[in-house]
Amino acid sequence: MENFIIYEQPISENVRNFLKCEYLNEKFNCSLKQDDIWSIKSSINTLLEMSDFIFRINIKMELLKEFERNVFFLNYLNEKGDIELNKYDELYSKIKIHVDALNNIDINPSKTINENDFLMQIKSKCHIPAGNNFFDMPAYLNFLSSNKTLVIDNINNWYLPFNAIFSSSILILDIKRAISKFENISQSDPYFERKINKSLKIDLVRIKLENNMNIYPDISASKQNINILFKTSYGKNRLSRVLDESVNFGLSISSSSSSKG
Repeated sequence: MENFIIYEQPISENVRNFLKCEYLNEKFNCSLKQDDIWSIKSSINTLLEMSDFIFRINIKMELLKEFERNVFFLNYLNEKGDIELNKYDELYSKIKIHVDALNNIDINPSKTINENDFLMQIKSKCHIPAGNNFFDMPAYLNFLSSNKTLVIDNINNWYLPFNAIFSSSILILDIKRAISKFENISQSDPYFERKINKSLKIDLVRIKLENNMNIYPDISASKQNINILFKTSYGKNRLSRVLDESVNFGLSISSSSSSKG
């Protein structure tokens, strides 16, 4: 997919939450892989952001319900012979592992962060411009300057209670993306509209465009209608205007009903 950009627009609130989990997880892991102190500091900030997000919603139940729909749909495909047996076994096994991990969560993972005085001190400064500086928090500088392995081990241990939730979110999105194939569309009009069958409950719209085209979709979607206005950016201030040329793109629509069969 290096030659393409995929734009995703969630329709349902649970898919929006799953996408946020994926976004936070990617940001966390990317920062943690770097060697410099600023990247490690960024990973801790993201961990605190993860904790705040998970604390506010009951995402565990959303994930379990979605996995239940996934299993129903996989069984439906298997009965029809529309999925290879090894692929069915692979996905079924992954879902079972993640369901078991979710069921083993007894308390909100954010509780472990909220009870950590060291992390709460950092969090209290994060929303102040330059607040989480080192001269106000010498203990933070001392930690970040410690042995790299020790620092990473500590951060990974703080993240561990969240792993089941974030890995489950990613698996659900991977399944949705694998099931929903792209339809190639070519048109001269920058405005695209697609009516959705009322029996379908769409939850994710994906647009695939070639990279380096300076074209992006402004997506507005409801449960029964998808509207896309293709735009381009120009000038040093990156102003936007409606595209005045033809556009070729891929459209993928995922629906919760497809997960039910």
